[in-house]
Amino acid sequence: MSICKAFDTVHISQTVSFCVVGGNHEAMNYLWELYYGGWVAPNIYYLGHAGVIKFGGIRIGGLSGIFNGGHYKQGHWERPPYDNSSIRSAYHVRELDVYRLLQIHRHLDVFLSHDWPCRIAHHGNKTQLFRAKPFLQREIEDGSLGSPPAERILHELKPAHWFSAHLHVKYAAVVPHDPPQETQQERGQKRKSPSRGPSPPPGLGRGAGKDQQAAAKFTKFLALDKCLPRRSFLQVVEFADVTGPLEFQYDEEWLGVLQSTHHLMSLNRQQTPLPGMGGDRSAVSNAQLDSLREKLQQNKDGAIPHNFVRTAPGHDPSKPKPRGRMPRSSPRNPQTEQFMDMLGLPYNLDQRQPQHAAASSGSLLQGDAVHETVAANPEEIELNEDGLDDEEKASAEALDRTAEAAKQDMADDDGMFQAESLHNYSGSTHAAPDSVMDAPAGQATHADLKGELPAALAAVLEGPNHHCGDANAQEPTGPV
Repeated sequence: MSICKAFDTVHISQTVSFCVVGGNHEAMNYLWELYYGGWVAPNIYYLGHAGVIKFGGIRIGGLSGIFNGGHYKQGHWERPPYDNSSIRSAYHVRELDVYRLLQIHRHLDVFLSHDWPCRIAHHGNKTQLFRAKPFLQREIEDGSLGSPPAERILHELKPAHWFSAHLHVKYAAVVPHDPPQETQQERGQKRKSPSRGPSPPPGLGRGAGKDQQAAAKFTKFLALDKCLPRRSFLQVVEFADVTGPLEFQYDEEWLGVLQSTHHLMSLNRQQTPLPGMGGDRSAVSNAQLDSLREKLQQNKDGAIPHNFVRTAPGHDPSKPKPRGRMPRSSPRNPQTEQFMDMLGLPYNLDQRQPQHAAASSGSLLQGDAVHETVAANPEEIELNEDGLDDEEKASAEALDRTAEAAKQDMADDDGMFQAESLHNYSGSTHAAPDSVMDAPAGQATHADLKGELPAALAAVLEGPNHHCGDANAQEPTGPV
């Protein structure tokens, strides 16, 4: 799920569209230019720090970064030149981005995150996970592993599928959801409305429509391993009910959320207070949705333009590594400026140093210079091989001690991960292997899910593991 390091210097077949979120190994000064989403390479679309788009009628949401409680309630204050602390805190999830996602009412088909949601491990085969990653057992059992904000998104938005990475292990789970409950606002509207009246627009509001009711029963979670030989890092999931154009499109509800929350952005350590963060979500109004739909229809039916522009030279491995030069600010990316213009919003990502508050706000186009500072080693940041935070080092050391045993376990996928086919994915009636059904007590108490969870978990786990270099693998033509 993380963005490849080469970005626009990598050559990938143009028949494949990639949709990605950021993790904790990214060039955050570059991703800040595309905070609201954009092409990080000609055919690699970044969802932004948080975002929702559509492909073939499928709604795809995502949250970039990893959770750190110390920075969660802060604004996006980090800016170049980074120091050894801010270069890491820049990729920590912020409450504003989660707040925006929680305004979504219409059903999501897919959600992407780098971090795992908290307590997701309890909905799969923990025994098998502990064999592969024994050093994670304590954090899993005490509930400290994973992202609490991602867990809240999981249970409130109830996406049909959730894909994660970060822990370098393949793991599948099925999370049951209680039926959606009417909010106080919806109950009040029902009392005021006649018993026979027009139905709400499809997908709008909590519990609106059969599709949302059915999809809210459970979420199929899948995390994949690191991209290395003989590791389970790729799995194909088929979506049979594709109804729209096979291209990335803007999502009108998400655009409405960005318009409504634009004033909440903070570039300081103190985040602007978020209204109603603990209460009911407030939907984008129908009038606003209609206006956005009309605007998108006039703009190629909402197709995201292929407007990638380089704002800095790409990496050239044939040249020596430059030293002692770090930009003082992130340039304005023309993609983001065009996006802000489309929504009628002022540009709000300029991160100026205090002494440069009066600097020009002109945008950086091709040929413009990036203001840099020449300095010695104090501005040059040396990361270790994996760029780990301090809190991750203990786990990394434990990983080294168990690497040999885990390698053998992960090379042998017969227990939890291997199955024959992913065809008939949504309607699969295959029984899951015994090894994957080591569910915690009480998980199967949802009466409306009786008989569905085993088949759903089997469906998550089904499918061949496609590895790079497989001569028999066919090149995909849809989104990855």
